[in-house]
Amino acid sequence: MKAALRGFWSVTAKEVLHLRRDTATLVIALAIPILQLTLFGFAIDFDIRHIRTIVIDLDRSRESRAYVDRIRATQYIDVIGYGASPEEAEHVLRRGEARVAVIIGPDFARRSGVPGDAPAVRVLIDGSDNQVATRARLAFLSPPGTEAPAPGAVEARVNVLFNPEMRTETFLIPGLIGVILQLVTVSLTSFSLVREREQGTLEQLMVSPVGRLGLMLGKLTPYAGLALCEMAAVLILGRLVFDVRVAGSVVLLLLLSLPFIAAALSLGLLISTLAQNQAQALQMTLLITLPSILMSGFVFPRETMPGPLFLAAHAMPVTFFLDILRGVVVRGAGLADLWPSVLALLGITAVLLTLATARFRKSAA
Repeated sequence: MKAALRGFWSVTAKEVLHLRRDTATLVIALAIPILQLTLFGFAIDFDIRHIRTIVIDLDRSRESRAYVDRIRATQYIDVIGYGASPEEAEHVLRRGEARVAVIIGPDFARRSGVPGDAPAVRVLIDGSDNQVATRARLAFLSPPGTEAPAPGAVEARVNVLFNPEMRTETFLIPGLIGVILQLVTVSLTSFSLVREREQGTLEQLMVSPVGRLGLMLGKLTPYAGLALCEMAAVLILGRLVFDVRVAGSVVLLLLLSLPFIAAALSLGLLISTLAQNQAQALQMTLLITLPSILMSGFVFPRETMPGPLFLAAHAMPVTFFLDILRGVVVRGAGLADLWPSVLALLGITAVLLTLATARFRKSAA
């Protein structure tokens, strides 16, 4: 046993010294569990509240306003605006601006005063997120604190749009596509400059007539083509294995994937300019992957997150890509419905690519 343990303390001292010198790796290793605990503690909330709701009040009476006040007081429903017509309600849901639309008919006040006759409202729910849809459905069919609608209460006629069967696969598969695509693209590119540096070929590129931006874009382009092929493959697999059909245009979905792919590749490239070795690049990739899964709306609705985390989620490319994926795949949305997410991804790409280029210039100086 003594012979087997010979050199134990020497090797231990050597590794401790190595950790002390590699402060970046040590900080990242300590930051990951702290970040995990913080995100799991604050971002995960199964009690879904503040569901974005639009109201179409065709009655405009005191009784209809009182009903809106009652549903708002439950804290499960946030009325974000009023519309003019039932057609506008479905259009707002398709764009993803609201999750629920409440349509109050023109006879609401008149029926409220008739004994034994409960006024009815139409409730349209976006079924592309089945967790939010389930909570919204329960909020209208069974008010909080009751097991069934109270006698004489308003009758809510609920219709779930886009995913009427509320299949979990229809909700999860588009999200999985976004998360997997980001993980693959970021991890591939995060190793690119690091690998060049470790192999000693970065110096050769530096003395070549290739411009810095040209070098960056040249590194991104092959991975962008690979990411598009992966996108097509996972869409086909989702259709054949899980029966998740694309409700909108497949061509549009592939085109709208390009801004996200560019943003994810730029993020990986930025990591590669920050990391000194492949171990650091891997740790930084993992540091970004966890928040992307928890805060993008992939599993847990963003409505449940505290304000700072909700805002931080919008700095992640996958957040906007999930809006695009679920918009096209589940709701059949078009470019006119999704252009804000596309613009956000283009802005994130510009910022990340600028930072990566500037960081590369600094490290090469």
